[in-house]
Amino acid sequence: MRISGIILVLAALLLAGCAGPGMQANNELTATRQILNEAKTNKLDKQCPEEFKEAMRAHKEAVALYRKCKCQEALDMARDAMAKAKALCPAVPVPPPAPCPEPLDSDGDGILDSADQCPNTPRGADVNSVGCWIVKGLRFDFDSAVVKPEYYPLLERVAEILRDNPSLRVEIQGHTDSIGPEEYNMQLSQKRAQAVADYLASHGISADRMTVVGVGEADPVAGNDTEEGRAKNRRVQIKPL
Repeated sequence: MRISGIILVLAALLLAGCAGPGMQANNELTATRQILNEAKTNKLDKQCPEEFKEAMRAHKEAVALYRKCKCQEALDMARDAMAKAKALCPAVPVPPPAPCPEPLDSDGDGILDSADQCPNTPRGADVNSVGCWIVKGLRFDFDSAVVKPEYYPLLERVAEILRDNPSLRVEIQGHTDSIGPEEYNMQLSQKRAQAVADYLASHGISADRMTVVGVGEADPVAGNDTEEGRAKNRRVQIKPL
């Protein structure tokens, strides 16, 4: 019998006297019929044919029992048919989203890769806020390229890092503040970089491993409108090559 005609048969049998559990079986079978019709409309009979056939089999068996007025058995089978119909093609559970990766600091300098403008800084090197290797604390007097003895320990630390990394070559960059002519500041920055390179060479670092570059006033790390800012700009940075 086609599903679409089952409701008529159920109604007729109910009127014939199959009451009590029969009423419950009727409700279960009616609801199951609707679920199976919707499943077929949604092509679930094609997506999971075996499960659909099993639900249909249980439904038809319940109808047959109902027609014989075996109401309690029909109710039990109707409930089984309902459970099978509801379980058609269960949704595949969606896996939880992958956790966000931890922010990386590949060179271990304390600056995340996303903000690090100087990757591959050697371990132990002091860096500025954008991850570039600096001789931290080294300051030059205004219009001077002389490294004062008080800063020698800072340069010794740089030499130690270079000794620990014998294959590392570096570019030593000198910087100035913005006071004075630009061309003069370029020359002064070159002298500052050379002063640092000379110290390192005198402490066992081969000159072949160092390239000296003057940057002048072109790359400040602080404002040049205060003495404190200008002092920070009179500096030396070291770039691994």
